[in-house]
Amino acid sequence: MELRHLRYFVAVAEELNFTRAAARLNTAQPSFSQQIRDLEAEIGTPLLLRTKRRVELTDAGRVFLDEARLVLAQSQRAITLARRAAQMEARKLTIGFLPSAEVKIFPTMLSVMRTRLADLNPVFRSLTTAEQMEALSRREIDVGFVRLPVTDPALVWKTVLTERLAAVIPADHPLSTASAIDIRELAQTPFLRITPEQAGGLHEIVDTYLRDHQVEITPAQDVDNVITMMTLVGLGAGFALLPDYVAQLLFRNVTTRPLQKNAPNVELVMAWHRENDSPDLAAFRDLVCEVLNLPET
Repeated sequence: MELRHLRYFVAVAEELNFTRAAARLNTAQPSFSQQIRDLEAEIGTPLLLRTKRRVELTDAGRVFLDEARLVLAQSQRAITLARRAAQMEARKLTIGFLPSAEVKIFPTMLSVMRTRLADLNPVFRSLTTAEQMEALSRREIDVGFVRLPVTDPALVWKTVLTERLAAVIPADHPLSTASAIDIRELAQTPFLRITPEQAGGLHEIVDTYLRDHQVEITPAQDVDNVITMMTLVGLGAGFALLPDYVAQLLFRNVTTRPLQKNAPNVELVMAWHRENDSPDLAAFRDLVCEVLNLPET
């Protein structure tokens, strides 16, 4: 039994006329009638009573009609869902990000996306800068929010956010109420550093800042992620130097203070592969620029 047998049967059951049913399905009547006979033979009982004047459903035919309609409806639903899934896959945009983008860009951006790019299926991946660079080069993600430098010539980037470097210290630290901290005042406090492999250009920015101010600080510990860093600072294990977005991630026992003496800027950039000509990617980039009041890419 095939779906066409069910479609033929439903048509004749609704029309109660073989000629009209055959015309409805653009099928020659002799072939149409043969398909109904084949169906009845497979089921093993008549579904229709035929006379020269009329066609009627048998009791078995009435039961079979209800079930046939359900099967056809379910098959159409399966087709619709499959097509919808294919469309969503085709319009999927994979976005890599750092916590800075999650905190300072996405809250506003996502609400606008839901309205302006409603048919787009965004997939978000929390990745380090190094992981995003590799994923962008391999075309595993469409766009990433990363720290400079972007060294792969196949990638294009645009600065979307500029932050100040800030000191992250325990809330009960003697400097926690200072309006700004001289980095030399922390020289004797253990320094907790984001692992250089995870930090992108942040590592170089911090080293340059310390060197310019003639402060020698040897990292007491390298930490893989910001949340672990917050925990360690809160436990009194040391201090950290991070972009000021961390002020929105603080635990109760952790605070941030501005740095004196020209604290450096830390840039967050939006990067993508120059050969990725997806219209959805272009629309996303333009929307980011619009939300952040930046020139369009």
